[in-house]
Amino acid sequence: MDDQVGSLRPGKHADLVLLRTDAVNLSGARRDPVASVVTAAHPGNVDTVLVAGTVVKRDGRLLTPHTSATTAAHHAADRLSASLREFGDPAR
Repeated sequence: MDDQVGSLRPGKHADLVLLRTDAVNLSGARRDPVASVVTAAHPGNVDTVLVAGTVVKRDGRLLTPHTSATTAAHHAADRLSASLREFGDPAR
């Protein structure tokens, strides 16, 4: 698979995650970037994601929000809302 993956070269497959390092939780990234990412990074630090060369997240926002997980979550929320309307909201 060396001809397909393993380095950043034209024609090879690559997934990249670019993090925002200006956040307080990653302030140690200049001294030890690996330790900072492993111990302190969270999804809010993700600025850009490329999957097989295609940008799927830019400026912290998903460009393709209709993934199967998102769609499933929306359907579940719709079902819950319908149930609450039908049976009443016990929180009220």
